[in-house]
Amino acid sequence: MGISLQQVMRQSQRLIMTPQMQQSIQLLQMNALELEQLTQEELLENPFLQLEEDRGEGGEEQQTPKEERDSAPAEPEPGAGAEADAKDDEFSGNLADDAPKEDFLTPVEKEVATLDPPAPSADQETQTADQAPAERDTKTLDEAPEQFENVDVNWEEFFEGAENRTYTRESAEEKTDFSEYTAARVSLYDYLMNQLRLCVLEGVEAEIGEYFVGCIDENGFLPPESVAEAAEKFNHPLKDVEDILEVIQEFDPPGVGARSSSECLIIQMHALGQYCKTVRIVLEDHFGELQRRKFKEIAKALDVDEREIVKIYHQVSRLEPKPGRCHSKEAPQYITADVYVKMIDGELSIFLNEGSNGHLSISRLYRRLMRLQQKALTAEEKAYATDKFRGALMLIKNIEKRKSTILRVTEAIMDVQAAFLDKGVSALKPLTLREIADMVGMHESTIARVTAAKYVETPQGLYPLKFFFSSSISSSNGMGEAVSSRAIKDKLLALIDLEDTKKPLSDQKIAEILKREGFSIARRTVAKYRDQLKILPAKLRRDT
Repeated sequence: MGISLQQVMRQSQRLIMTPQMQQSIQLLQMNALELEQLTQEELLENPFLQLEEDRGEGGEEQQTPKEERDSAPAEPEPGAGAEADAKDDEFSGNLADDAPKEDFLTPVEKEVATLDPPAPSADQETQTADQAPAERDTKTLDEAPEQFENVDVNWEEFFEGAENRTYTRESAEEKTDFSEYTAARVSLYDYLMNQLRLCVLEGVEAEIGEYFVGCIDENGFLPPESVAEAAEKFNHPLKDVEDILEVIQEFDPPGVGARSSSECLIIQMHALGQYCKTVRIVLEDHFGELQRRKFKEIAKALDVDEREIVKIYHQVSRLEPKPGRCHSKEAPQYITADVYVKMIDGELSIFLNEGSNGHLSISRLYRRLMRLQQKALTAEEKAYATDKFRGALMLIKNIEKRKSTILRVTEAIMDVQAAFLDKGVSALKPLTLREIADMVGMHESTIARVTAAKYVETPQGLYPLKFFFSSSISSSNGMGEAVSSRAIKDKLLALIDLEDTKKPLSDQKIAEILKREGFSIARRTVAKYRDQLKILPAKLRRDT
């Protein structure tokens, strides 16, 4: 069969996401800190975006009552800003008389009406631009030359050499930002290289030492094959290479450069002055038994007193199994609440941590400049301005959608987990993403994005939103209600905290206690929950 080119009509289904939908999904799965960072970047790149700092309750600008303005004539009048805006609008109308009524921003400005709630400054500016010509000051510059004198000012000359005329007395106390003195984190490689430059190694030995430092991983361990590879690479005797490694193993932190966990612990016991022949034999030949606390078997194999093995166990348990961990490159993860849930006068109140995102608005200055200077702009400049203006509107609209969605989902979660706010984790109810999706009328994937990497501050403490979703455990306590698996884990923790360390509770014993309290749970389920909580088995929790 020959190969040929053909035109074929094919029907298929594809999901094509608009840029607005993509941005909406991206914002929805961001937490408060990530959204704050994105907003700051957009403020730097988009001239149409601005932060409205001076806003009162309800999103309106704060105004001073007339009585207060009259009683303080020496202070600048708060209404002066509004009068200046009115003059700016008058000035804008005069200069725009000979411009076409439909400018290149008009189609985009209609999108402002879709914002929920609308941006006050954008709506106010749109109304000013849509006023009838009869409502404006129809005088031209020829008929009113005094207006020309008021506006035709060389602002560069006017502000040249200007200084702030207000004076504020500096505080006597020095304000110190201690974050400026925070030292940068030093990597393990740099830390070891600084010590290598100060040690006695020289020439090819220093090169071998540098090779070893480069092979050490982030936990401080050296791959066992590195010694043979270094001897072959540098054509150096294996015995001398091992001596160089011993020099590296004397570096700080203790235990660095070890080729195994037992060697790491032996090096640390040497540094503490607690090393002996018995320690070496126990850690090299019986390290697995020591981890399982089989003291009798080790003591019998070495023909020593069991108390000596127990002493070695307690000494080893205080050592650092990963010496390089103290120089980890991982930055600490700071947690900020995305939602606040509070009980005010017996009623549930939910607030969103908006930061500076709640004060985003469209810059009236740049919108006015785009209208007045549209004749002087090229097609490329007009396209750039239109794109940035549309992007600013889209960002504000999607942030408002994100706010509404998070509040609705959090409110639905707290309605189900209302008992948790009063009684704590033990009162948690089983909950799934599907149940919340049905309650708020959204898709399950949307609920997953809303609850991802977000935290809520409640009267019981700070919890991730994912914390309130858990599977159910059947209960036979007479109520006929299922119990959350997190409530079972909380009870398991309470039982282990109260147990006798001489006789710790086994998984079977814990399962029997929970059954007596009305929770139908198997021993293997207890073991699974214990592993999830990172709790050791009973034989390893026993205090000797």
